[in-house]
Amino acid sequence: MAKYFQPNSGMPRSLMKPGDILINTSTFKPAHCGIVVEDHYVIHATSDGILMDYLDLWQNEAEIFRPTAELGKDELTKVTGIAREIKNSATYGMLRAGFKSTFSSGSVGTGLQKRLEKYRERLKNHQGVVKHVYCSELVILCYQLGFPTDRHRLFIDLDGKHTWPSTLRRYLKGTIHWTHLGELVPQANAGR
Repeated sequence: MAKYFQPNSGMPRSLMKPGDILINTSTFKPAHCGIVVEDHYVIHATSDGILMDYLDLWQNEAEIFRPTAELGKDELTKVTGIAREIKNSATYGMLRAGFKSTFSSGSVGTGLQKRLEKYRERLKNHQGVVKHVYCSELVILCYQLGFPTDRHRLFIDLDGKHTWPSTLRRYLKGTIHWTHLGELVPQANAGR
């Protein structure tokens, strides 16, 4: 796999853009993902909470996905703003991560649109988007709540409450609206 970004390896950090999605590739660690926001930070949900870590401190090898058509300024502001809102209001959803995503398909059902309406109302009133979230749900919600309709090209057509990172990876690889850029290799692994 192409090494798209390696800290301190001569490849400029500027290759990474806000809105990029990271999905880890390690087979020895639990699946994990996050979303890049401004200033090369990544927001991700972990058992330690909803964190915002500097890109160079991302601990997992990860595949990088980017919208095929570049995000407009307003679109980017919405997506990264939602990630920050979730970070500031949610806690890690252990039950969601362990139970709901394991025993569900991730397919969109009737409950999704009702939940999104509720989350949009909370977002509009700055009431905290969602109370509990896990990593792939956080990423998916950024792209679902950032756009007014499920017919938008970047609306991720999965139920985030029931979707593993590996399911999200398959979805992004299978649509023309997303580009698989290559791999991020963390600092500790850059010399391998």
